[in-house]
Amino acid sequence: MSIVRFLPRIVVLASLVVGIGSASSSALAQQRVGVNAAVNPDATGTPPGAAARRLVLGQEIVFKERITTGLQGQTQILFIDQSTMSIGANSDLLIDEFVFDPAAGTGKMAANLTRGVFRFVGGKLSKLDNAVTMQTPSATIGIRGGVILVNQAASGSLEVIFVYGKGITVTGLNGIAQTITRPGWEVTVSAPGSSPSEPAPAPPGAAAALLAQVDGRSGGDGGATTIPTEIMVADSGIAQAIQRGPPPAVVPTQQPPNVNNAVQLAQLQLPVTANQSPQLTQSQIQVTANQNAVVQSTAQLSTPTPTPTPTPTPPVSVTFAGIFKSTNGSGTTLGFVDQNSPAQIPYTNGTLTNGVLTIASSALNGAGTLSIPLVAGTSSFGSSGTASPLGPVTGTSFLSTDGTFFYANLTPVNSPMQREFVAGGLPVSANGLAATGSTRVIAFTVQPDAALQSNIPFIRNNLGGNLANAYVSPLYLVAPPNTAIGDATTVSAARTLQASLAINGQGANQQSVLVTAIGTAAALQSSGQPVIAGVVRGSSQLSPTSAPVRIGSGLSSVVDGNSNSLYGANAVSGFVLDQTQYNSTAVGSGVLTTPVTPSTASEVPLSGAATNYGFNQPATATSLPAGVGSSRTTQTLAGYFGGVMNTTAQTQPYGITGTTSLSTNATNNRISATLTSDPLTSSATGGVTSVQMQFGGLTGNGGGREAFIDDNIYGVAESVTRPQQINDQDLVVNGDNTQAGKLYLLSSGAAPPPTSLLPSGASYCQCQYLQWGYWGGDLRTGNSTDSTISRIDRGNINFWTAGQITPLTDINLLAAQAFTGTYTGHMIGSVFNNGAQYVAAGGVSATYNFGTKIGTFSVVNYDGNTNFSATGNPTVQGASYRFSINNPQGLPITGAVNGSFYGPMAAETGGNFAFKTTVGPTYLTSGIFAAKR
Repeated sequence: MSIVRFLPRIVVLASLVVGIGSASSSALAQQRVGVNAAVNPDATGTPPGAAARRLVLGQEIVFKERITTGLQGQTQILFIDQSTMSIGANSDLLIDEFVFDPAAGTGKMAANLTRGVFRFVGGKLSKLDNAVTMQTPSATIGIRGGVILVNQAASGSLEVIFVYGKGITVTGLNGIAQTITRPGWEVTVSAPGSSPSEPAPAPPGAAAALLAQVDGRSGGDGGATTIPTEIMVADSGIAQAIQRGPPPAVVPTQQPPNVNNAVQLAQLQLPVTANQSPQLTQSQIQVTANQNAVVQSTAQLSTPTPTPTPTPTPPVSVTFAGIFKSTNGSGTTLGFVDQNSPAQIPYTNGTLTNGVLTIASSALNGAGTLSIPLVAGTSSFGSSGTASPLGPVTGTSFLSTDGTFFYANLTPVNSPMQREFVAGGLPVSANGLAATGSTRVIAFTVQPDAALQSNIPFIRNNLGGNLANAYVSPLYLVAPPNTAIGDATTVSAARTLQASLAINGQGANQQSVLVTAIGTAAALQSSGQPVIAGVVRGSSQLSPTSAPVRIGSGLSSVVDGNSNSLYGANAVSGFVLDQTQYNSTAVGSGVLTTPVTPSTASEVPLSGAATNYGFNQPATATSLPAGVGSSRTTQTLAGYFGGVMNTTAQTQPYGITGTTSLSTNATNNRISATLTSDPLTSSATGGVTSVQMQFGGLTGNGGGREAFIDDNIYGVAESVTRPQQINDQDLVVNGDNTQAGKLYLLSSGAAPPPTSLLPSGASYCQCQYLQWGYWGGDLRTGNSTDSTISRIDRGNINFWTAGQITPLTDINLLAAQAFTGTYTGHMIGSVFNNGAQYVAAGGVSATYNFGTKIGTFSVVNYDGNTNFSATGNPTVQGASYRFSINNPQGLPITGAVNGSFYGPMAAETGGNFAFKTTVGPTYLTSGIFAAKR
């Protein structure tokens, strides 16, 4: 889908660029907000205090003017900040506010969209925060860069599709807001006063249907009175005006510029439509070159001296290197899993000329030529004029605005069950990788896999890739202040993190999946070029009565035929991630040698054979969410963990609790964590009496398995330097202790849980001194001689909490004052209930008298119906305490609560819990709680 299309036979005024940018009259600047860049009557404008007038091409649009179109009407407004509004038939729009200072680049735009279909393409104002808003009868739309489609029905329903850019926020009349940052997703409002829907992929064909209503109709002339020739277009100076932008306030009298070079450069951005009519896409003024446009000049220039027709200059081409992939007859079920030619081919010498990407068959190992249209932004295209190793294709494409990174998802017309993929670009410059002296956090949107077609990255649909209501984070890249991106030979390196979480339903009807990708920007030994390398870790439980399935894979940015994998100019604009795992000179050395072939992602059941597949995820630069990276602290936190473990040693899961130690290093972007279990009962665990799990590390080389983004967002996989232990014995597989753990630990800020888990009236603790999150994965007991696994202990989505424990001096002071603290918050844990496993949450309420040391711990509506309280003198040691649970209020429940006070003067409390029933069907649960005064 082309993000910017314009009315056929559109008229382009060179004076619009020259004249609008050069207005010197303050009165004029206050009144004029833009001009009609195209009109297909009937369309009318009603200026304030004036009669309605039929809109004509080049007519000024003024402040507070109302624009209406009839059943056959269409128009397009070019605003003086170079944004455009395309208006479909039977639409109504009022320019409520428009202020723009070209010199300062500041201002504000507000429009009232009463009814109809609209496409807004952002200009300079939309690059500012809170500068562009659209009011409709159903909601307010805040726009931050990019392109949107709006369909405001006369009945009151509203559909807003985010096509491209930084993001949009739709706020209902009731104050509830939803923000879209993923291209191709939409928010709807059913009626005025209703809440906006959660962002979701727009239905197939929805965007195309709206585009058809704002694009020109066959036979329309866009208001043109003269059909131009290509010579008229070239002589007009419009291409040069487009390239240089608005001129100074005073326009000198001069000859129109020679625009040959500008036209050639502009041609690189010309999409090729079905009838091969090129159109500019990066400016809000377009020139069609198939005699469908007319150019009129109203600038105050002297009469030009006639000049001969300029000699055409050969088209300018850009040469790309990249990667081509094909399912190659295997279908889409397992994704792009085959990494051999012709299924995967790194290429060089691809060319982009006049909006057409061409890769010769010789560059694709003789598989066949690839030729597709490629223009800036996100576009869709038909099969006309296309070619690929599998024949003609339809598809979607993306080209960054600076032209340095692209990708395209392709469907062969003759083999619609197959998929092809192509990506590439220009390697990011050394300046873009160099250290800057300060920490940088960069965000990327992970785009869907063309074959797997999952909304959640890195997994297949059959493991929950399209579960509803999923949270999918940006992929964050954090670069240290004094180390270049790609240098991982020291303790400090650039690191990446992405996390996704979906938990749908309650109890035995619940489905859940958690996936995270953790990496380090290392370097290829052969070329020295940077490559993101790391791991994917996760867990899926779509059937509560079955054991969870572990998700595991290597991770790397895909290397092209020139040994590059990160694309951009002076910053990274994009890359592609797949399941490739690299060998290195040593574990965690940061120097990559050769790829492991084949490399596959795996879905590993607790028992039975694994399913291997491939993933292929483009990542495109996006705006950094507000607040990310603003708080980064080097600190050590202490706390607790809880959860439920499945094991191959017995059929029934067991509960586990223990202590958490977590340390972060903000300079090196590193994290280390240790979970040490409380004593376990061998008869309940199938022989395990103690467990210690190690994550990441602060010293040595990290091996691409940890990423500290900020104090709220971080993730870490199993340590490669410290061994996992069961029963105080180091675990090994084939003599290698780095293969014994396949673990993850995430902060809740990396992937916030759904509020739907909580009962009415409860909320997750917004704690200042406590943090909490998730852990899970496999502990594998092997041996020193081969790869035989004798035992697996697996956690699905379990929980931890940690923070800054209250100093003993504060505890003593509170005791001397006989202070009573009252705390409210949440508890969240894993449940095994009569054969079903799931995640549950509830409220927690607690009181504690620091003088008498008497307290109450109340469980409020946990897991939908569990309510009880433990009251008495808990065991207290310093800032820590323990409540025993024994048949509270006569309920057949036994267990314990372990906790500590956190922050100054015991501002918060948190810990773990574990309890189970003593009669009836088996019920056991374990997790964590967090609460504040």
